[in-house]
Amino acid sequence: MRNKRIVIIGTRTWELTSIHMEYFVNNNANIVGILESPTEGITTTTSGGSSSKPIHEIAGDQSIPIICGKPKDDGIMDQIREWAPDVIVVIGYQFFLPDEFLNIPPMGVLNFHTSLLPRHCGRHPGFWTIWYGDEKSGMCVHYMDSGLDTGEIAYTNYVPLENGDTVDSLYDRIWKSDEPLVKKLLDDIDSDSIPRTPQDKNEYTYNYVPHEKDFEFDFRQRAQLLVNRTAVKPNKSYIVLNDTQYPVSACQAIDEPTTSRNFKLNTPYDCKGNLVFMTPNQWLQVDQLIVDGESHPALELAQKELGEIAKIKGV
Repeated sequence: MRNKRIVIIGTRTWELTSIHMEYFVNNNANIVGILESPTEGITTTTSGGSSSKPIHEIAGDQSIPIICGKPKDDGIMDQIREWAPDVIVVIGYQFFLPDEFLNIPPMGVLNFHTSLLPRHCGRHPGFWTIWYGDEKSGMCVHYMDSGLDTGEIAYTNYVPLENGDTVDSLYDRIWKSDEPLVKKLLDDIDSDSIPRTPQDKNEYTYNYVPHEKDFEFDFRQRAQLLVNRTAVKPNKSYIVLNDTQYPVSACQAIDEPTTSRNFKLNTPYDCKGNLVFMTPNQWLQVDQLIVDGESHPALELAQKELGEIAKIKGV
């Protein structure tokens, strides 16, 4: 067992918490207490649940005291002080930690954030990483301060994005590669030598909770990016035909069918019997649209809504 005293903060229903908690236990972390999040009001863009043992079960197995609540709830900060942690580690927690809380451990409070800070600060970083077509992502461990994910960075772990990634598949790739990062953190906690690198605030981007309008296809984006967005929330992205929203259940990026670029943005075309839209890179072929929960051929629905669809000639 290591010497430095650690308090872990996390959420029992999140794989982010569960899998990293296992890494801490496997690497002999001296966990003296756990603060777990209330589960009501928690928002997530993952499929939900955890395939790893949840944090409260690990606490029971390891005889680690655990409490549930928000930082300002009665008795929470008193209990944290009683545990006397050298450092607090946050691994998935959506409630604000006030300065009074951050000042409890002498070595500070460190947070695991699943994006390459300062890009995609705030909630749902995996969703927005895929949404904006980033080429890589990873895990940042950073010090917490009064800002939102603005504290100095201690460690970063990098992974590539892949076409067809969901939030679950991206997070799975990141989290399953994080054990060496956890071991390095524990070693540096023991030697009181955790690195600190200030973030470049000019690169800061903040995530908001996805809004319905975000899921409308924006044909100013490249086709493959739009295809990848459909994987983030299946059957959620949509096109608009005659002021009616149609969720997309199947689409693909295709090579340009002609060398001509004399086509209109946001305009459907018939290419060899398929519904297609021009984008800045490749074309987007929309194969299936959803009506009343069932998939239908996209071109047929477009013709019913709009009448005759202009055909791309010479293909």
